Amino acid sequence: MKTSDVLQRALPEMMLAEVLMKIADNDQNYDVRNSLIVHAMSLALQCGFEVGVSVDLYTADWPVIYIELPTGQVSWHVPSHSKPWDGHTGDEKVCRIVRYADAVLRGL
Repeated sequence: MKTSDVLQRALPEMMLAEVLMKIADNDQNYDVRNSLIVHAMSLALQCGFEVGVSVDLYTADWPVIYIELPTGQVSWHVPSHSKPWDGHTGDEKVCRIVRYADAVLRGL
């Protein structure tokens, strides 16, 4: 196996470890912590770890994010989205994404 292959496999896990440590360091700073949790979810998926969101009757206002690490499960309550679904279709969603990306990439 080439060195570049090893690094390509190891890099997401190294990045996940770093993000998880930042989450631990900011456990009570929810604005910082919550954005790091979303990043950790993405990295954990890249590592092949199971990731999910659970909502139950008792914690509906605070969904729980789960990551199954090789060392055991970790989870965090995060605030639910404050606005209701606006009724957009799949096509409308894609159009919104394209309009946003176009505006950002054009520097508007």
